[in-house]
Amino acid sequence: MELLRTEQLSFTAGNTHIRYPDLVVETNKMTFLSGPSGCGKSTLFRLLNGTLTQTAGRIFYRGTDTLTMDTLELRRQILLVNQQAYLFDGTVEDNFRIYNQYRHQPVPAKSAIKEYLYIASAHFDPTHETARLSGGERQRVFNAVMLSLGADVYLWDEPSSALDTITANAFFYRLRAFNADRGITSLVITHDDSLIPTFSDALITLDAPRLSSISSATAASSTNQHN
Repeated sequence: MELLRTEQLSFTAGNTHIRYPDLVVETNKMTFLSGPSGCGKSTLFRLLNGTLTQTAGRIFYRGTDTLTMDTLELRRQILLVNQQAYLFDGTVEDNFRIYNQYRHQPVPAKSAIKEYLYIASAHFDPTHETARLSGGERQRVFNAVMLSLGADVYLWDEPSSALDTITANAFFYRLRAFNADRGITSLVITHDDSLIPTFSDALITLDAPRLSSISSATAASSTNQHN
């Protein structure tokens, strides 16, 4: 079933112009975005959740033009998870509380917090202090906190950039199962192309990196079936 669709989408900032062909993202799938640096992957994510506004074209979420939607509600439903892991001082549990309260949502029970931490391969007690976490550990905890926010669509921008291969594979394996169980759709940008054949339900490939001040992007979508 179609979840997201773009029509004649383009974005211009200064002398830079990115033009996307029409794309379709299906519900309850893990779709990876691939392509060289500068082809517009991260920009596309920001357009999809309303962090940026397109110069031309349209984006539809569940059949509704996103420009007609309340921006805050759109971002609640389509959550952009940046690769920069921002955690507040205090405990791991404090961060779950702060982020969920900010969205006016109930704070997850400790059992649920432990489940989110397990999915993200963040094997820490909820009472663990965030100041004692390394960079990779902070990213794992941040990913777990984002999972607790209950979005309909997750836009993961390099979620495994600070993770080793074993940890990254464990995270994506559990994330796919979590998505399937909860009916969640994930779009993923990754620097590690080896993850794509194993974990992608669909692949969008963006081509043509920026040349001087002008950039364009073309995309082809293919679906990889997993038994």
